[in-house]
Amino acid sequence: MKSAAFILLISSLLLNSQTFNSGLPGHFPAYRIVNGNPEMQMITLNEPEGVYYSPSNVNYDHTAANSIVRWSFTDAIAIGDQSVTSQNGLYQATGWGLNTQRVSLYGNSSNTPFWEFFTAPNTFINYTAISDTGGYIASGSYHNIYIFNRSSSTPIFNFNLETALADTGIAGPLDITGNGGFIIASANRNDSSWVLGFDRNSNNWVWRVRVGQTNAGGAGIQGIRISGNDSLAIVNTYGGFYVLRTYTGQLVYQGLINPISNSGTQFPQGISGNGSVIAIINYSGNLRALQWNGSTYNQLWQHTEPSAWMSAVDVTYDGTKISCGTLNFLGGSNYDGKIKLFSTAGGSTPTWTYSGCGDEVPAVSFSRDGKILAAASWGDINNANNDLLIFKTSVPAAAPIFVVNSPGSFFACNTSANGSTVIASGKRVHARTFGNGGEVYNIFIDTSDSPLSTGNSNNTPLDYRIYQNYPNPFNPVTQITYEVPENVYVNIILYDVLGRKVRDLVDKLHNSGKYSVILDANDLSGGVYFYRITAGKFSDAKKLILVK
Repeated sequence: MKSAAFILLISSLLLNSQTFNSGLPGHFPAYRIVNGNPEMQMITLNEPEGVYYSPSNVNYDHTAANSIVRWSFTDAIAIGDQSVTSQNGLYQATGWGLNTQRVSLYGNSSNTPFWEFFTAPNTFINYTAISDTGGYIASGSYHNIYIFNRSSSTPIFNFNLETALADTGIAGPLDITGNGGFIIASANRNDSSWVLGFDRNSNNWVWRVRVGQTNAGGAGIQGIRISGNDSLAIVNTYGGFYVLRTYTGQLVYQGLINPISNSGTQFPQGISGNGSVIAIINYSGNLRALQWNGSTYNQLWQHTEPSAWMSAVDVTYDGTKISCGTLNFLGGSNYDGKIKLFSTAGGSTPTWTYSGCGDEVPAVSFSRDGKILAAASWGDINNANNDLLIFKTSVPAAAPIFVVNSPGSFFACNTSANGSTVIASGKRVHARTFGNGGEVYNIFIDTSDSPLSTGNSNNTPLDYRIYQNYPNPFNPVTQITYEVPENVYVNIILYDVLGRKVRDLVDKLHNSGKYSVILDANDLSGGVYFYRITAGKFSDAKKLILVK
């Protein structure tokens, strides 16, 4: 039974209804810059799911900025293994695996794809890549390597490994140049694999290189990344890596993933915009930074994470920063994951380390300008930790500016050139549990640095406050913002009009600051609801209206 005080509070709110479209003044889901001026742009949010929790830190008011989940999509049986965004942030491609295998092309306004191309049912992973403007999308799918243009799901390029190669192989990782004119793809076998360079206008390879097994782990290609200026590519198997010239396949350098043991990796390696800096990771917990001196790559430093795998790496376009993700083994079936940021010139000591991801961090991605870093995590098995974390590299601490706590695990993330678009995808249930379903999220990140203006010079709120949700009325997503002036446990509960609890929106300890939570009501019936905050001795409730 609900307390009489809360029932009276609901009755009072019903009798004293406020303007339903009120919200934070000047708060919009997204904006773009036109001729140097901000142009507000309403985002249509279709069918996102889950609750997303976004704290700010004490230096910047990230909640008052416009970062928000534009949309999300849940697939009942497929897994979102791969997701990439165009550098202009306007188009995103997702490769779905396990069931209903396909490649989907999305935009920012809706989770309804522009088109989908269904691939062979034997496809394990639909490897994907996209050009800078989103004009061309490439996919490695079972026995085929495809290129599409964004206007149609009919491939404009189809290289069939069964008919074109005597030893066939399975299509593996690939990448595409910025203008979409050239791709580097792979055909994987255990004994040896092919790396192939193609002009998109011809089904005959321009060059091909055979790669054998190095140390242990087979010869399968685990990663291909083309440098930002398209001059070089880094290709790796489990045990070895190769730096090749993009358009000729000429070998520039080769090395071992782990020079002192057979420990390798199943993750791609990192390369800067002009290829002058590369970053090599392995399952021994090592991250090595190497720099080109004009004739070869020399190791700058090595960082080792004890009792861990290095599970992800990326290098900024200008080569000045490196980030990695880890999988830490805590004993038994206990795991954690970390995200680390390094200055390339600063040596092996991280600029900062973010701990507590709960499990493997399989992907990190810098924006091309190096200001935004996104990291995808499996999250902990109990789903208490955030699975997607987005940072500003200018903030001198491990403080995410936006986070997502999904019901599952993220496997991939990718960031646009200016960091304003982040795409992430994965499995709808935790990676370590059986179950079907996948997810993909499109997120807008406000990359501006706006100082807090909550009332004092220490950038700490002066009082407890919960704002009216925005937008209101809404369908199906709305954002609730609140402030706490001290460290306190915060509980926000959604109730229906009869005072019955619908769900917990927030239930955790907070530091002082300004926060927001995004409510997805896709599974709720239209009508009047209430949300109530309890933080220490503070309690307040507000009405929201779901229109369906």
